[in-house]
Amino acid sequence: MKRTASTRQLFYSIWFLISLLQAAGTELFDDEAYYWVYAKFMDWGYFDHPPMIALMIKLGTLVFAGELGVRLLVVLMGTASIFLIEKLTQPKDQKLFYALVLNMVVLQIGGIIAVPDIPLLFFTALFFLAYRNYTTKSSWITAVYLAIVVALLLYSKYHGLLLVLATLSSNWKLLKQPLTWLVIVAAIALFMPHVLWQLQHGLPSLNYHLFERLSPPYSISFTTDYVFGQLLIAGPLVGGLVIWGALKQKPSDQTQRAMKWSLVFVYLLFLISSFRSRTEANWTIPLLVPLLVLSYHYIEMSKVLTKWVYRLLPVSLLLVLVVRLFMIIDEPFIENLPKDEFHNNKAWAMGIKEKAGGLPVVFTNSYQRASKYWFYTGDTSFSLNTFLYRRSNYNFWPIEESLQNRKLLLVGSLGTAALPDTLNTGNRMLSIGFDEHFQSFSQIILHQPTSKITIKENNIEAVLHATAPSQKVLDNAIAHQPEIVLVVYRNNKEKPIVIPTGKRLSTKTDEPIQVKLPQLNEKQYQARWGLQGSYTEATINSSVFTLLNDPR
Repeated sequence: MKRTASTRQLFYSIWFLISLLQAAGTELFDDEAYYWVYAKFMDWGYFDHPPMIALMIKLGTLVFAGELGVRLLVVLMGTASIFLIEKLTQPKDQKLFYALVLNMVVLQIGGIIAVPDIPLLFFTALFFLAYRNYTTKSSWITAVYLAIVVALLLYSKYHGLLLVLATLSSNWKLLKQPLTWLVIVAAIALFMPHVLWQLQHGLPSLNYHLFERLSPPYSISFTTDYVFGQLLIAGPLVGGLVIWGALKQKPSDQTQRAMKWSLVFVYLLFLISSFRSRTEANWTIPLLVPLLVLSYHYIEMSKVLTKWVYRLLPVSLLLVLVVRLFMIIDEPFIENLPKDEFHNNKAWAMGIKEKAGGLPVVFTNSYQRASKYWFYTGDTSFSLNTFLYRRSNYNFWPIEESLQNRKLLLVGSLGTAALPDTLNTGNRMLSIGFDEHFQSFSQIILHQPTSKITIKENNIEAVLHATAPSQKVLDNAIAHQPEIVLVVYRNNKEKPIVIPTGKRLSTKTDEPIQVKLPQLNEKQYQARWGLQGSYTEATINSSVFTLLNDPR
């Protein structure tokens, strides 16, 4: 027993120490900087995610500055996730369990990145532990504990709901127990602040994830990328073995049954989703919990499979070492790699700051660059999201108001037509331009009664109503009378059609807008309303709606 405890202490101590050093020595990933800005505007919800990652970063930055502060609680939670999975597994062969964990490269590399996947993984493991307690001994205490964990799971990432549904599906008899309904009601009550935030802001997360993501036409790569992505996440070398073992393992209790159902349900759901649009491989990160638990018990029974786990371990560790060195070492041949998010961030940010000469900086169509610039220079920045991009939480934060009518520097991707000059920041080229009197109105939302408008003889008619986060924001926009434009999206390979309406934002509501359209031959199109500010590309100011060609 002492030997087991000593091995466990050594494993987790080394894991935590290496993760801590990696977290402190690696520059921020793009989305991490964005979530760091989340933490500056603590709220019950955000455009992209629930608030758990923001809370973790907020607490971490109270202890440490810089990258380590952003990632501190992520490192703690990532290490604790492995410990909780071990408790769920209850391995007889502790070294085999640790060998499986070390073969899963994503747990070592991803375990330091401050993204919602880590709290989702942690609370997934805690959820199955709480579920095991509840099914073993149903009581008020285990029910309340399970309800709290379910709420925290949902506060981490919406994907947690899939695990809850799969678990209920695996054991419908639970619904006959009054305490189960207590769990459901209490979890909903605890999650209600986020639901209310969504309602107050027009359900932005639901609309974006389900309706507003403008996906390109289906490509077989959507599905193949998803399948190969799952093999990489389960372990670049042992992924096939781990997934096969987990699916072959017969559940020994209700908890393992729930894990098996979760595994099959989530894999199939996202596989089906991949035939509709691009499906991100990391969406299945919580499945690492059932994968480890179930595959361990299957592999443990086979000496041949166990040998392969150990044979592949040195190669996996070498791969991890290479990736760790890439992330932490600053060398010219590394810094100049395309799409590298971990190097030279402060250099390009300071290069832009020097060019701005004390003026505010606004990034076009990149909430990531705006966030990284803010983190590495300390200067507040803003992301101007136009019809060529998508909305983000910069559409909600009170930053845009402070920039109205000011001279500032606009920064966009190289080749942005509206920005005439080019800036070389060392490892990247960017398009830039100064705006003498900046105006933008991305916080205004234009509502219409229906989600579909029929095109009749190349004309449409609509009635719009404008709202804003505050009356001050709305009054300011009305005072400038920006023109309303119609943006028609054909497909992701062709630039959208922007049609000026001649109608300006005003205090008058319920006045019909009539828009003359060019010849459109398809049966239907997706469209949005926008407002034209001082920048040549209009902002997004409505949800996506459908334009239908009159069949006559």
